[in-house]
Amino acid sequence: MTKQPALRSFGALPDGQTVWQIPIVGQGLRANVLSYGATLQSLHLEGHPQSLVLGLNDLEGYLDQAIYLGATVGRCANRIAEGRFSIDGTTYQTDQNFLDRHMLHGGREGTSRLNWQVAEHRLDRVTLALHLADGHMGFPGALDVELTYAITAGPALQLEITATSSLPTPCNFAHHGYFNLGLSGSVLDHVLYSPAQHYQRPDEGLIPHDAPEPLTGHAFDLRRAKPLSAALRDGRIDHNYCFDHRQGQAHLARLSAPDSGISMDIHSTEPGLQIYDGALTNLVSEGGAQWPEYAGIALEPQNWPNAVNNPLAPSPILRPGAVYRQRTAFVFSAGT
Repeated sequence: MTKQPALRSFGALPDGQTVWQIPIVGQGLRANVLSYGATLQSLHLEGHPQSLVLGLNDLEGYLDQAIYLGATVGRCANRIAEGRFSIDGTTYQTDQNFLDRHMLHGGREGTSRLNWQVAEHRLDRVTLALHLADGHMGFPGALDVELTYAITAGPALQLEITATSSLPTPCNFAHHGYFNLGLSGSVLDHVLYSPAQHYQRPDEGLIPHDAPEPLTGHAFDLRRAKPLSAALRDGRIDHNYCFDHRQGQAHLARLSAPDSGISMDIHSTEPGLQIYDGALTNLVSEGGAQWPEYAGIALEPQNWPNAVNNPLAPSPILRPGAVYRQRTAFVFSAGT
């Protein structure tokens, strides 16, 4: 029987809180999760020498970076135009931490910048918990969140996020990992597929306002799998791909690395997949080397950006007595 790995201190925050590194293992996968930001620091597939996600080897690096590396972002992932919205006739102004104008990923002190509590740790899973006060970053409602990372058959990394609120509030969480399944420092040769037929065209502030548009005719139409370099032919990608909102988990994307033979399929309950091409990942890596641009790609199941201000979007409003629940699975295979 495999012995359960112990929690390890990963350092202390300026206020003295201990940040924990939590190992989980099983089914040919092993991962390290950090309590800071509920961050996936590393993910290793048996037989593959490198982590499948980008990560850093010290807490200071995580405190200094601004690309939400491996973190859980919320309470409202992505952007809210002007940081402002109304619920039941009351208007709320949230933190404007993007371009000093819009709200991004829950604000300056969103869940990616907070130290979660370790609620449960077992060999193949960890559950983290966080409480956000009413008014935190301008959002209404005291929010209680739990996130479980679990390694399951597949092999797969399963995420389940649940939340409840004392008042109606936007609730939209996303895992912001950067994936590199290959043997090189770039994902430009990775092959990407998504069955999405529509996307949201963003403005200069990366805010989509109109109805989803057909992907037909765009280089970033991924219904026929193509290398990321080909998908970028018409410019950078930081777009939300739209799916039918449904119960249960739908297949959102498949990412494959030709040089390693590793593929990853993403299944999720979420109606959107934010694809960020990773052009700004030039940081110092877990091993101390400099990452180039496009060192990893972010594939983020979530609700649509600015959904709280878009009547065409699935409603992100969580009301008292209801439970927000997201299930996302990253399923890995090798040699196909």
